[in-house]
Amino acid sequence: MSGGEGSGRLGNVITNPEGELPPPVTSPGPHSSQRGAKNPPNLLRRPCMYLACFVKSLPVFFISGIVGWSYYAYVIALILYAMIDNPIEQVLCGIVYHYLFLMFFWSYGMTIFTPPGRVPDNWHLSRHATAALSAAKSEEEWKDTLGKVGNKMGCNTKQRSVQGALRYCEKCECIKPDRAHHCSVCEQCILKMDHHCPWVNNCVGFRNYKFFMLFLCYALLYCIFIAATSARYFVRFWSDSLSIGTSKYHIIFVFLVSVLFTISIFSLFWYHVYLVTQNRSTLEQFRAPVFEDQATDKEGWSLGSFNNFKEVFGMNPLLWPFPVSSSVGDGLSFPHSRAKQFNNYHSIGNSDGRVAETPTRTLVNPIISGGGQVSTSHTIHSSHASSVQQSGNISALSGNVTPLSATEVVLDTNGHAKTVSVHPSVHGLGGVVPSEVVIQ
Repeated sequence: MSGGEGSGRLGNVITNPEGELPPPVTSPGPHSSQRGAKNPPNLLRRPCMYLACFVKSLPVFFISGIVGWSYYAYVIALILYAMIDNPIEQVLCGIVYHYLFLMFFWSYGMTIFTPPGRVPDNWHLSRHATAALSAAKSEEEWKDTLGKVGNKMGCNTKQRSVQGALRYCEKCECIKPDRAHHCSVCEQCILKMDHHCPWVNNCVGFRNYKFFMLFLCYALLYCIFIAATSARYFVRFWSDSLSIGTSKYHIIFVFLVSVLFTISIFSLFWYHVYLVTQNRSTLEQFRAPVFEDQATDKEGWSLGSFNNFKEVFGMNPLLWPFPVSSSVGDGLSFPHSRAKQFNNYHSIGNSDGRVAETPTRTLVNPIISGGGQVSTSHTIHSSHASSVQQSGNISALSGNVTPLSATEVVLDTNGHAKTVSVHPSVHGLGGVVPSEVVIQ
């Protein structure tokens, strides 16, 4: 069964809408509530695990080898040999190159070795709670039990599964925080998971997404700079106007490789720039999140392009170019546009997003003028912004009633403006009773 597509019955156990159910727990031990500690692999599995780790690290070795060779090709072959007749060019190219080289490797290393963020232990269910979920006899009972467990644990989330339940990972036995997903390669749930990148042998998530963006940025600048400064010498070698022995082949190949990497990195970098400005992960781009009101909203986490950028890179502009931790929040809760009070980053984690609703009501107050005409004034009490337009009058002496024609513009829970009609009714003969207003 694919995660999130549906639920079904496995024997007497209700399967989780978010994924498959692991084998039921039979005998919880005294320390079974601890999470994250896995059984050590046996001697037969260890060689396979070491081999798998080596294979997964091959892309990192490949990128490191390419960059290491490019250092020799650019510094030794190009700067020291090809640019020997132009010392100023040597100095300028050497300074810019080493800055980009340092920032590239710094960002790359931080992306590789920074954990993307795992779900805290207090979001993991106890053995008693998982046993209660396994004993559920229906999907509704399973969802109700999970909701009670989540409330008891204080796991406040706004995102839901497509069935309307709290998002639960049965592999990790934890409630998923907003924007968290399970990575089958890392074998754990990742906070604000974007994707698993084989080129860094790591998941890209909440804690290293800024480093990944800087890695792409400096990789692109690194390749563009090499291609731009070596293009002139690449052309001269074909005309045989410059002869530096076998070093020219390094310059030729470093130019071609830099052009190829520029083309491949260019589209990936600007795609993630778009995701940052929209406040979406790669997973959310392909599948919009579902919120607690069962609305699917791809723009649900977006707070405006600049605020979305600051969520990833932080509030201090001086730290934006450097791969140091400056992202806003804790990765467990995020401000979102669907909660009206979440309009800045100081509210991250400080509120659960619930808005106390008060019904919109309109009071009609009669005012009797000297000529016996009754005019009315409306007083609006509402939790939303509104405006009223009205017309009409009431004659108290003749008993004639000219109905009020009033409309009210209110904002619904989704923030959309709509116009509703206001209809008064007048009671009593010989006197005027304040009219009752009904909003349809």
